[in-house]
Amino acid sequence: MGIRLAMKKELMGLDNSDMLTADDVRKHLAQQVQEDTERGFSVISKFNDTHSQLVSGLKTKQSELVFERHRLFNEVLYNRQSVDAWLNNQIN
Repeated sequence: MGIRLAMKKELMGLDNSDMLTADDVRKHLAQQVQEDTERGFSVISKFNDTHSQLVSGLKTKQSELVFERHRLFNEVLYNRQSVDAWLNNQIN
């Protein structure tokens, strides 16, 4: 993790919270599907598409991903439980 990202996460107060940045979600998804690289690539690609739509303000079909914007940094943060539910839906 780069120093900028570490400082930003510390300033946002995400260390003990249930919220994840997009980079954290990608790491989590990669860890969960590490045995199947093709499926892992597909899942991370779908997340990237959804994340890009959310960042640009477009409506998405993925209603399972619960997110909020950080009020100071305006970064999209995801709820850990919703990420796990979304991942289970993508795998099954």
